Amino acid sequence: LARLNLVMDNELAVDLILQSLPDSFSGFVQNFHMHKMEKTLAELHSMLVVYEKEMHNTRPNVVAMAKASSSKGKTVLKKNKWKRPAKPVVQPKPMIDKGKCHYCGVKGHWRRNCKRYLASLKVKPKNRPYE
Repeated sequence: LARLNLVMDNELAVDLILQSLPDSFSGFVQNFHMHKMEKTLAELHSMLVVYEKEMHNTRPNVVAMAKASSSKGKTVLKKNKWKRPAKPVVQPKPMIDKGKCHYCGVKGHWRRNCKRYLASLKVKPKNRPYE
């Protein structure tokens, strides 16, 4: 460019350098643009060298963490090998004697099932004022 007598200002040179960086420097480029830094080429070079050293120092930790977490695998649920105690067997209640009917006095049924009582309910009395 010097032979062609083209002069690049500092801002254009910095932008070209930042655009030519690989994706691993995306955090640096984003930070540089967010803070609107105006640096010379020498300052930019020193900042990139520092960032690259920090990036190499922190990268093995991230890789080691990724490998450690991926080696866990799936957990398998185990069944309980002990058996629960059996439930006690409940004996059925013995049949209760129905007793005697309070309407007719016969043993073996109650008043609610008594045929005479049910028949007497069906016959309506004639002197009922409320029906």
